[in-house]
Amino acid sequence: MAAINAYIPTVTPLLFETEEGKRTASACLEFGDWNHTEKALTPIRVADLLAMPHNPALVWVMDSLAAAAEAERLDADRYVDQLFASRSDARAFRLILRDAGADCWVSDRHHHALRKLGCATMDANAYPAIASFFDPAV
Repeated sequence: MAAINAYIPTVTPLLFETEEGKRTASACLEFGDWNHTEKALTPIRVADLLAMPHNPALVWVMDSLAAAAEAERLDADRYVDQLFASRSDARAFRLILRDAGADCWVSDRHHHALRKLGCATMDANAYPAIASFFDPAV
């Protein structure tokens, strides 16, 4: 049996941790985000972001969530209000998640952030499955 070449496992980078991602991020800052310099989360206006052509709304919100969770800036009881500018923004994001498709798996950092906030392991694997986790009524 032929052995595969060894490799070094890497953590999935967040959008604003790569050069290409930083260019994309610079176009989204006005809609709210995780500010890694100030370690602060500005609630995201998803509905406004969706008006931008080729918007990265799914990645933008989930990467902001992951970064804020990793920096211990999220409250498990208030994360929906911290992450979204309004309840309609949370609803818009839930629709994005539902439309993502069951074959679109949650990245490792998104998964860990969701788990820290109390999402069950079985629900934190695919984006459509986590839509209810962002219910503004919670």
